[in-house]
Amino acid sequence: MRPILRYFLQSAKIATAGGAISLGSFFIYTQNAEFTSIAESDPIFKLVEGKGWNPHRNPTTHDFYVRRVALSDIRPGLRDSPAELARAFCAGVWSEWGILSQYFSLVVVRALLRQGRNDSNRNQLWTIEDMLSSEYSEGTMIADSFEVLEKKDGRIVLRGGDSPSNKALRPFDVVFELSAVIQKHEKAVDFGFKSVFFTGDKLTGQPPMPGFAVWLHLQYAKLLLETGILNTMVRRE
Repeated sequence: MRPILRYFLQSAKIATAGGAISLGSFFIYTQNAEFTSIAESDPIFKLVEGKGWNPHRNPTTHDFYVRRVALSDIRPGLRDSPAELARAFCAGVWSEWGILSQYFSLVVVRALLRQGRNDSNRNQLWTIEDMLSSEYSEGTMIADSFEVLEKKDGRIVLRGGDSPSNKALRPFDVVFELSAVIQKHEKAVDFGFKSVFFTGDKLTGQPPMPGFAVWLHLQYAKLLLETGILNTMVRRE
């Protein structure tokens, strides 16, 4: 199976039927996500370099979406803690993963979950309840697809693209950063969803994804940002 296809199938493992929305409402729902550039000195690039995961220095596909939310819309227990905000945000991302549920029925998703879960990974996060309650400490593994690398300063960094059991260089690798920054003067929170994709196991000189896959990723990155934020907000009738 091609690495890029494997990645999208991994994503489907933790899709939920409740996250599906119509195509038209999707663009309205995600219109407030702001695309932001990533500086070459960004810690996410330094992490990849420090781990030696892209030794051939292949081109990366990277993006960073930010969404500002008023503090008054955030649940009171989270308003003073970037760490708790980031944890709740991360829990919302994984437990309410929704973009691919537009294409996979609940029956297919359940079949993928049954196929992926076994005795060697049974202690990972698999259920919605576990994903909502997890602290996302370093080393936490999600549905045999993602692993928490770092958790500090209102940031949670994860690696994906293959099973966490594969510690070697990967034909398709990705590092995500989920962040929550409290802007006290603006009385707001800036939530961030940052991604860096690359080929690690060989020299290619090419970006890791074709154009259609980049476009698809950008769409669900925005949706994951929004669904993650929902888990931090005051629930209104």
